[in-house]
Amino acid sequence: MTIRAAREVTLDQIVASHTNIGIEVEKVRIDPQNRLSEQPFPTDFSEEVGEFVEHEFFNAQIEFAMPVEPDVEKNSARAAQIVQAVANHLGPGERLWPYSCPPPLTQPLEQRHISRQPEETYSYRERLSHVYDLRRILNTGIHINLSFTEPALAALLQLTEFSTTDELYVHLAQYFMLHRWLFTYLFGATPLAFAGYFPGDAPTHPVRSLRSGPLGFPTNIHGDYQSVPRYVARIEKAIATGELLAPGQYYEPVRLKSTAGKDPRKLLETGISHLELRAFDLNPGTVTGVTADQLRLVQSLAVYFAVEPPLEAEEFETELAVARQLNDLIAMEDPRDASTCQNQAEEILSQLVSFAAFYEFPAEYQCSIHHFLETCTDCTRSLSYKVWQQIGKLGNPALSNECFTFKFEPESD
Repeated sequence: MTIRAAREVTLDQIVASHTNIGIEVEKVRIDPQNRLSEQPFPTDFSEEVGEFVEHEFFNAQIEFAMPVEPDVEKNSARAAQIVQAVANHLGPGERLWPYSCPPPLTQPLEQRHISRQPEETYSYRERLSHVYDLRRILNTGIHINLSFTEPALAALLQLTEFSTTDELYVHLAQYFMLHRWLFTYLFGATPLAFAGYFPGDAPTHPVRSLRSGPLGFPTNIHGDYQSVPRYVARIEKAIATGELLAPGQYYEPVRLKSTAGKDPRKLLETGISHLELRAFDLNPGTVTGVTADQLRLVQSLAVYFAVEPPLEAEEFETELAVARQLNDLIAMEDPRDASTCQNQAEEILSQLVSFAAFYEFPAEYQCSIHHFLETCTDCTRSLSYKVWQQIGKLGNPALSNECFTFKFEPESD
């Protein structure tokens, strides 16, 4: 498919300079014995760092809401600076756990572990603790807030059949939902859990992503991605029927977001400002939990998906049901073996390689895409396999209480 670029901004410019990325990094504070830290939430940060630090569900959790930046190198460097500054500011002996699955749990999680801050939402967190197994809530990860700049939106609307930015973002959300399995395959980094995570028997083999599969972070409902009104109506109905306690409990892999507020109805008033992509394990080989290569792939796929043909409602729902099952299957696959989705992943990434070459994406973007395509051809190059190798050296991870330092080779030049 050949696309006539708009005069103002071309696709190669959009991917590198007009696809905004805002990273949210969730991590857990641990003590010298690699247990959940019991120390108070850190305070007294410098002004340059404090505005990006937030409370999470548990007192031992910490979230970094990073500045929005399309330039991947600047984005990654700023994020690393913030996380490292906070790590240096922690209490005596405290460290940031690098892994998405919780550290060894030597005692049950209790109400006292739940963060009291912010005070106005504590009752919600307390009620939620009676809905879910708290161990699964303690899974952490990366959220990517993705949007296009105004010039990029104008160009993409000229290049596609969409009449509004809401239609474009809904279309993009559909494609990211349909391809969650691809990110689980490429970015899965939780092959094993540690002591205390499972109430019964653990899986008998390593997997690609515990966090992103049926044994990981819980999801209550399936959303409706046909339009903004239907998306909002589905969440409101779930709250009215008790399926959800609050909009924040909507844990689908993709959220439609508005900068006007967290109330879903704000989407009807002001429209979609960005998508929140939530289905990423922490990459323990980097301080921020995500690499520049990973961010470039997300940006590249965003542009590629944006100009893909729209899906009919029935077609999308059918494909989404299949994609959900495929994601759970891939999440629980043994990373030492070739994946069920290998050929499918190679096909998508090969198409992306051709797309990026045709529209002359910057060289570093084409290198990142090639890196992930090559990863598909050899299971031992996958992130889940690399993490399993390092953890596997410790013997039985469910009984291990050692601290892990993950060091991987750079992914691409």
